[in-house]
Formats: sequence, structure tokens, C-alpha cells
Amino acid sequence: MKKTITASILFIISIISGYSQFNYSQEFGKVTQYEMSMSQYEQDKDAEAVVIYDLGDYYFRPDESRGFLLSMERKVKIKILKQAGTKYANFEIPYYSENREWESIEKIEAITYNMEGGQLTKTILDPKNIYEEKVSNNLSIKKVALADVREGSVIEYKYLITTPYFFNMRKWDFQKKIPVVYSKLKYKAMPYYEYTYILRSINKFDEYKATPLNDEIRFGHLVYKEMQYEFGLKNLPAFKDEEYITSEQDYLISLYFQLSKIYYPRGGSKEIMTTWPAMCDDFLKDNDFGKYIKNSEKESKKILSTLDIASKTPLEQVEAITKYVKEKYNWNGNYGKLSEYSVSDFIKKQTGNVANINLFLTGLLRSAGLEAYPIILSTRKNGSISLSHPFQQFFNYTIVLVRIGEKIYYLDATEPLLYYSDLPERCLNVNGLVVKPKSEEWVSIRQKELSISQKNFILDIIPEESKMNVKARFAGRGQKAYNYRSTYLGKTENLQKELKSNNNIDVKGDINIDENDDLDKPFVFSFAFDASFENLSDKLFIHPFCNLSISDNPFKQTKRTLPVDMIYMQSDFYRSEINIPEGYKINYLPSPYIVDDNLVSIQYTVQKENNKIIINAGYTLKQNIYQPQNYISLKMSFAEAIKRFSEMVILEKE
Repeated sequence: MKKTITASILFIISIISGYSQFNYSQEFGKVTQYEMSMSQYEQDKDAEAVVIYDLGDYYFRPDESRGFLLSMERKVKIKILKQAGTKYANFEIPYYSENREWESIEKIEAITYNMEGGQLTKTILDPKNIYEEKVSNNLSIKKVALADVREGSVIEYKYLITTPYFFNMRKWDFQKKIPVVYSKLKYKAMPYYEYTYILRSINKFDEYKATPLNDEIRFGHLVYKEMQYEFGLKNLPAFKDEEYITSEQDYLISLYFQLSKIYYPRGGSKEIMTTWPAMCDDFLKDNDFGKYIKNSEKESKKILSTLDIASKTPLEQVEAITKYVKEKYNWNGNYGKLSEYSVSDFIKKQTGNVANINLFLTGLLRSAGLEAYPIILSTRKNGSISLSHPFQQFFNYTIVLVRIGEKIYYLDATEPLLYYSDLPERCLNVNGLVVKPKSEEWVSIRQKELSISQKNFILDIIPEESKMNVKARFAGRGQKAYNYRSTYLGKTENLQKELKSNNNIDVKGDINIDENDDLDKPFVFSFAFDASFENLSDKLFIHPFCNLSISDNPFKQTKRTLPVDMIYMQSDFYRSEINIPEGYKINYLPSPYIVDDNLVSIQYTVQKENNKIIINAGYTLKQNIYQPQNYISLKMSFAEAIKRFSEMVILEKE
């Protein structure tokens, strides 16, 4: 939904009852008897907390030394209904700074209300409970923790953000993970800055008002009047986290702002939000993007001469250059569409943000004569891009596209343990904008390779001790191999801790790693452990996979309205060789089972060879994204797989 904030906007106002002035108070520092006595929220009796109000006030403030500043006030009151809801008494406020310009967080106030012995008590926020965390050179976070919060408490807090960055008008989230009784944003527009906005996940407001303000504001030689807009919603349900979605930001009811036009007091105007091609041109002119790539090309000549790539094929050159960047430079953990450091500083520090690393990689690839372009995107957790709204704020990440003949490869040099052409999960199933001059080219980024897990077991049964000596061999390919490598990091004790933590396995002896530095090959390790089984009436009840096959259905909902995003296609396979102990024979073997359709394949096979039982089982998810109408079928298929994979082999005395 696209709107430009001007006096001509009309909305159909649908007034919804429910916010009673007698039940709730919007006056900071005051609570009502109803708020204190609430034990549950009638519209969501399972809610752990409820937002009573969330009120915002955005306006421009003249400043003699800094010009116009954008002020954003926020005031929030929350009722804590259950112990689990006390986490909402901790909140964070991110703020930005660059060079000599900075945002400030001011007037942080907070109160905790409790009833003790029939008396209302107030706990005022102690400034010592306000913490500062620097995330990057430009981004910091104020962390606030309210005290004496418990089930039954009412908390309220307010603060003011002041910023010189008009692009940074904060989006307004009407909806939360807990119910919201009332949420309202007021915005006072001045005639010099025009904003476009997107309202997500809803079509209209419960309350909307546009009011011309009569007071004249004087600042220097300027004299102007403001227009006040009010956007309100009531009785918003909690956003229930659905498993397997890209980002909750794609589905929360929110209002996004983008500065679209500047009107100059002496006449004339400047378009800020224009078109995607114009945005691409702006990026290519930017010192921290396009010019950074060109400077990387200049630096690359002495680097490429050391890589001995002249005789390699183009694809081998891509692999060699990407591998060099991964091994030489470290990602500092910060995202970004623009580089944090200059090329010279990046080379000296050998560390930088995502843009530093991948724009540098782009420059090296181009210098080697390869066709390479930067791609800007929004990571999975950051939310999707609205293709009809050229908002720079949507983007928070940069990768590289390389074209060799008719084939396209996507590169990200931030993760040294991933194969050179594999992307991290945060970049998958999203749209990316290829940054070329005067161009609008979108690509849909998917992982083409399967993530495969294989677990093999050899079981030597000791009936008199009701235990099995188990020899296990685990292998991972693709994303699963990356997960194993990220745990291992050259130390087998890391794998040992992981096996104990996740599977309650006590490893006997050493873990043996199949040494292989090729990241496109599986990561394989072997180990031994003991497992128990039931021994009843001379019958042995054996779990072929030692209770390590899938046992928890990932699809738990009774219905699904959103797509099921599995990130990538994946397979889990299991193999068990059960050595039948002397003096025992087979009493029961599970039946074979095979399902193979366009959604999933499941297999379970059983065979007997001499004095050995061999069982193979596994499933493959054939799509990385499933539509909601397939959800119940997936759920039922997994329920059947879990049932089959959990079946026992029964042995009895001869």
C-alpha cells in the first residue's frame, strides 16, 4: 500500500470499540485499578503480557546550530500477565552516528507498578540500569532493564530519539508478539520534506485524521505551518511466531517511511525516492560502494599476480580469488550495503563488514577480467523488499554475482567454512538487486544443492548387560557439512560436547575425523558409544538408530496460512547394521515403507544377511519453499516417517 502524506489523503475510518477510557489510562505516571487487577486479557487468555498503549509522536524541531532535527517520542505501557511476560521489561533502542553527525536518545523514563499489601508501589528506573553497547562504528544500542517486574506488574516507559538523518524516520510497528489494545502514531509534517509510506499486512486504519495546524513556526527567515497526521489501530492480536518463515517483519502490521522529496524554501525541489535505476546509479557514485569497487580494482593488480591464476579456467579463477579473500580477510560480523572502511584501511586491518569484503571481491574479480556485479539484498530476518517502492532502507547486505558464459554464480566471502559458491542461510530465498548503471535487474537467490545428513550405526549387542556397543559414522554435505565444520573448528572436543548436549551421547575414546580440506566434500567423523535397550522375558527390544533418527515433527500447527520456508532442500539418511548375538533369533522386523511424491520422499527398507540385519531409512524434502495448502500433507508424511523410523527390532532367545 503506497501513500504520500499530503492533505488530500482520505481514509475510510472504521471505529472499533474496545479501548475504554475508564479501563485504561494514557497519562504517563498513572495506572487504573482495572490495569492493576487484570489477571488475563479477555481477547487472548493465553497472553503472557498485553500492550495497553503504544503511542508515538514524530515532529521536526528547529535547532540553531544543526538546522532541522527529526524528533521521535515513544510512550509504552504493558501489563505483565504471566512470569514469562517479564521479558518485556527489557527493551533496546538502536541509534546511529556518522562522522560529526549523531543521533541522541534522551529523556528515558520508566516506572514499574506493583500492588503490595493492598498498596500501590512505584519503582522508578535507576540510570544504572541503562547500558550502552557499540555494535559497529556507526551503530550503538541503549539497553534498558526495568526493576522489580513480576507477574501482575504494570510497566511503562518513554524516550525521545533526535536525529539529523531524515532517512531514519523509524518504522512504526502496530503489532507485537503480544496483544496490543491501542497503538497510535502522530506525525507533524512540515512543508519542506515529503515522505512516502507503506502500510504492511492491513489495508486501512481504525483511526485516521489529517489536521492543518494554525500556529506559525518561525526559524531564521522561514515561516511555515505544519500538518498533523494521526494513524491508529485497536485490539491487535498477538503475532504468533510461525515456524519456517523468512522474517516476522514481512507479516507484522507496520508503517514504513521513506523521504521521497525535498522542497526548497526559495523554490524548486529535489526527488529523493525516484526509481531503481536511479538508485543503482547513486550506489555506483557512492564513495563506499561504486568508488570503493574501483579502488579495489586498482589495488588488485599486485594481489592477483601472487595467485597464479593465468592458466586457470574462468571458474577456477573465481574459486581461487574467492578463496583468497576468505582466507586473507575476516568478517567483523557487521552487515551493510556500504563499506565501513576505505580500501586501504580494509587491507591494513584485514577485517571489515559484509560490504568491505564482498565489494572488494567484486573489484578483484573484475580486475581478473571476469564479469562481476555487486548485488544488494535484504537478509531473511530483515524482511522482504517491496519491488514497487525504491527504499534504500530495505537493504542491509551485499553479495557478488559472477557470470561465466550462460551460468550465474553467487558469492559471499564472509564465511571461510562454506564452499566458495555456497551462500550462508541469511542470504537464501530472498530477492536481490544487481547494481548496474541505469538498470533494474532483480534475481531470486536460491540454494540449488541439497543439504544431506547421513548417520550410520553398527550395533554389537550384549544381552547380559542390556547394552550395545555402537560404532557410529556421521557425515554431512552442503549446509550440514558447514554446521559440523563450524562446531569442529579443529577441536574434536567441540564435537564431543555437541553430541552430549544435543543427543546425550557419552563418546568412548577418540572422535576420528576424515581429514578433507575440500569444502565441496562431505565432513565425516566416527566415534563409539554405548546405548541401552529393553530386555524383557528373554526378548531384546532394539532401536536400530539408537533414538537418533528424527523424533519430533517440525510441523506442529493445525493449519497454515503462510508459505513454509525450509531455506534449502534437505535429506536425512540413516543406516543400521545389527549383529544378532549368538543364541538369539528374529522375533519381529518392521515392514518396508516407501513414499515418493512431488513434496517429499520417504524410504524404509529391511534386509537380513547371514547373522546381520541391515536397515536403511531416510527422507528428502524436495522443495525449499512449500505452499500453505501442502502443510497438512507434509505434517502427515513426517508423522508417518517418525513412526516408521522409531520402530523396534525384536530379538528373542532361540
